[in-house]
Amino acid sequence: MSLSSPEIILALDLENREHINQILNATGSRLKWVKVGLQSYLRDGKPLITELADSGKKVFLDLKLHDIPNTMEKALESLTELPVGMITLHACAGPEALTRCAKFAREYLPEVTLLGVTVLTSTNQQGLESIGVNDSIDNQVQRLASLAVESGLGGIVCSPLELPKLRQSLPASTALVTPGIRPAHADAGDQKRIMTPAQAKEAGANYLVIGRPILAASNPQKALDQILEELSF
Repeated sequence: MSLSSPEIILALDLENREHINQILNATGSRLKWVKVGLQSYLRDGKPLITELADSGKKVFLDLKLHDIPNTMEKALESLTELPVGMITLHACAGPEALTRCAKFAREYLPEVTLLGVTVLTSTNQQGLESIGVNDSIDNQVQRLASLAVESGLGGIVCSPLELPKLRQSLPASTALVTPGIRPAHADAGDQKRIMTPAQAKEAGANYLVIGRPILAASNPQKALDQILEELSF
């Protein structure tokens, strides 16, 4: 069980900057973390990150880097001047790439937590088998999570369903970041392996990545407040 409430990270996967600004204004000061993924980063670039940080938000840069080791390290080098707190890498990039990135981050990005992405929350068992992985999702997540931590990464991105086992098997200092969070009243969308915020807290999550339940709400501030209230038990 998590001893403290996990922090909410709002996924700013939106169609334009105007909508991003509207959501940020609507959610107010209780929102501390935001996630910038490929959609927003490729469109709006580094200025978006700087503006978010200048406004007081902590930034989770979700690029899911996956390439040859040298390219992944150089990609991190290109991010060294950005005010971000977390960056994602695909753990399936392998031990050489992960180790090189972890070593680089320790020296040049000491305030940034590198997160290893295990199995995407949109993937079910059939999807995993379709790309040639015949092991169970649980085993694949555990394998990739262990590889990431052994390679020096500071955290893991996983579905909430894998939280209990990972919390038991990984060092206590490992940050567990989970998308696939849906309040009881929310639609699951394309997420396959989900939990409610309260269930994820009980399972040991440190951060909950939430998008549509807040972004699509008629009152985003109220939706955020309801989730924070659910976590305050």
